Parts: sequence; C-alpha cells; structure tokens
Amino acid sequence: MKEKLSGKLLALDVDGTLLDASGDLRERTQEALVAARNAGATLTLATGRDWETVKQLLAVLPSVQYSVCTNGLEIFTNLGERLVAQEIDLELARNVVLKIRQRLPGVAIGAGIDGHLVGEPDISKALPILPAGISSFPAKTVDDIMPALTMNTQDIVIYHGDYHFVLEGLFNIVNEVVQEEGLDVVYSGLPMIEILPAGCGKDTGLSWLSSHLEIDQADVIAFGDGVNDLSMLRWAGVGVAMGQASLNVLGCADEVTLTNEEDGVAVWIETQLEELH
Repeated sequence: MKEKLSGKLLALDVDGTLLDASGDLRERTQEALVAARNAGATLTLATGRDWETVKQLLAVLPSVQYSVCTNGLEIFTNLGERLVAQEIDLELARNVVLKIRQRLPGVAIGAGIDGHLVGEPDISKALPILPAGISSFPAKTVDDIMPALTMNTQDIVIYHGDYHFVLEGLFNIVNEVVQEEGLDVVYSGLPMIEILPAGCGKDTGLSWLSSHLEIDQADVIAFGDGVNDLSMLRWAGVGVAMGQASLNVLGCADEVTLTNEEDGVAVWIETQLEELH
C-alpha cells in the first residue's frame, strides 16, 4: 500500500502552529514530523520569520528540508542555500519609510535584508517567544533603519506601540500611505504590519517550491493559524487551520485540527498514519 503522506508537501507555519503559546516545540510534534518525513512527506516551514531565526529553529527540527521565509519572499534549503529572493527597489523602500514616518510619529521600522531582520529598537516588542536559546530580537538593531536599507531589502515591517492590540488601525494607515507605490500591505502574523513586493505571499513561495520539487498543488498540505496564513491555506490542496485560529482563518480552511496547545499538527499527522494500519 502506498503511504498516505508519500509525495506530499507539508507546509508548516511556526508561531501558533508548530510552537505552543509558550514558544516551545513539543516533543510529540517533533516526533510526528519525523514520522511524516519517514512516511515520504517533504517538510517545509512557511513563516513570517527571517532566515536567521529559522536557521536556529532548524537545529531542533532536523526533519524539515526547506523553509519559506519572510512570508514567502525567500526560500532556503535546510543547508542554507537560498533558492529564491524577492526584493523591494531601494529608492522605493526609502520613499516608503519617509512617508510612514511623516504619517506616524513614534513608529518603529524594520526590514528583512539579505535574510536577516534589521530593526529599530522597538521592533523587538513585536517579536514572539521562541524555544529556549533562540533569540527573539532582530539580527541587528539600529537607531535608524534608513542607512541600513540596501538593494537586498525583501520587506519592511511597521510597529507602533499605540496599535499593538488594534492592528486594523495600523494596517489602514500604512495601506493608505503606500497604496500608490505598487506594493502589498499585509498582516505579518505578529503585532506589526508588513510591506511586501506586489503579488508575494506564502502561497506564491509554496507555489514556486512545489513546482521546483515537481509536487502537484493538490498534494500540498498547509497548516496555519493567522491572517498571514490565509493565502496558503486557500492555495494548498488541503488547508488545515489550527483549532485556536480566528473565524476568518477557520472559514477558509478545508480541515480544522486541534489547537497548538493540544499538539494539533501532531494529531493530524498521527491520524493520517494510523489510517494506514
């Protein structure tokens, strides 16, 4: 009998999906991922996180073979080979930063540059807890993001303390500022707003990777819990929402598993493997 996960691409969000609310990667989840890999699945992370953080996370996820980073802008092998990188024109990035600063005094701005998050000091307030030993701070902290911007700028992230718990307001302001710049404004999955090159997202990253690996779209199974997962849950052959996801995420998924606190990813994988016996 052909293994049920053989030839499948499992795309896994990190925060709120693989990691529990404390930022821990549970042993049951680790073991389930190994079992999926042994059953013939190809595993990739699909995260808003930059490569620098993902690289550290892979030390405890040896079964993962690829990483779709920065919400689809970059794709890496587990050995650190960058397969894809989408970028924002340097002058456009600088212009956007200037406009946002004029519109939002007190804003903190960061950017993904060459696979690393560079951010002004308050950007760290928007970053989540991660497993012990993995930093939740930008790879580089700068007083002013402007001089740090280069030709290799993948995205721009916007944080403001006044909007930490009311992201819709921050989204609307940022979207208004950059609506004529040919860029996409999206929810990052963290309490900040992200600006991406037009037409990019986790879905486009996974589309490229599945084509590269000669895996059909119908054989891609995506797991996520946040608004930045919506595009890949809709695009994948099977979109699986975590049990604690918001109603709009649950509504766009093909299936719903248990919460990240209940090892939802592990339970889904175990169920698939049990049905083979």
